[in-house]
Amino acid sequence: MTSVASNVKVEADPDYVERVISFNVKILLTAKRLTQTDLAKALGVTRSAASYKLSGKSVWSVPDLVRTANFLGTSSEALLDDSLMRRMGVGMKEADSEESASDGLLRLGLNQRPSD
Repeated sequence: MTSVASNVKVEADPDYVERVISFNVKILLTAKRLTQTDLAKALGVTRSAASYKLSGKSVWSVPDLVRTANFLGTSSEALLDDSLMRRMGVGMKEADSEESASDGLLRLGLNQRPSD
């Protein structure tokens, strides 16, 4: 067995990682036209427990992350990828009072006119 030692130390804010996971799960649920109830069934929890995870009131466990990735047909790594969230400017710490990820998604398809 070969092990690789990394000289790169990565520190992540656990709250930020939770927001990233929830953001990506919401995106994929919407894209696949699935509901929180569908996710809850896949995780073996109540709909309110799934809602708590998605809203950040409850943490994502590693088994739930893996089950969710399998359910959504993606990888755990993809659910941890913050690139789309950063591009959209959603979920940053100082943005707690700003629009939710789903509100931002709803705007993507709208033809908005600039304000004068």
